Amino acid sequence: MSAAALLILALGAAPGAQETMDLREALKDPARVFPAFQGLMAAGQYTRAYNNCLSPKTRGVIGAEEFQIAFSALDAARLLVASFRVHAVDSAGGALRVCSAEFGASRVLGLSRFLGKVYLLDISRDDFDFFRGRTLSWFRFQVKRADGWHFAYPPDWSYAPMARMCGCGK
Repeated sequence: MSAAALLILALGAAPGAQETMDLREALKDPARVFPAFQGLMAAGQYTRAYNNCLSPKTRGVIGAEEFQIAFSALDAARLLVASFRVHAVDSAGGALRVCSAEFGASRVLGLSRFLGKVYLLDISRDDFDFFRGRTLSWFRFQVKRADGWHFAYPPDWSYAPMARMCGCGK
């Protein structure tokens, strides 16, 4: 077997090769873009989520450092992303609605087609600030529910949802 064939086999068998192929396939379907983004964020792969799931327009508005700090510094920001569910996808209009009853949040995010092959999230500065503000509101709600306890919740404590249903009514 030639050295080139061995190299191709080795790269194909690399641990990240299958994940990269799965991500590429997920980004081809507008309904799977946000779940792919959630998966990367849950795994702590913020740089990969930033580079592969966000549109160039978004990356021009929100820097990589700011993105990483916003999601790695606060548990609430990670919980917010994890709690979102995709409730509507409009690939023709370039939008998708994500909702979270736990955070009482519902937001329409943009979708952009990149090179005619994949869909990427188009998150505006306003969307980014909304998410950061929503996590602060959620934290204040938890403190209120815990009778003012900020850093040490009672042993039987569990997070309280901010709403029973998401903002779009589903």
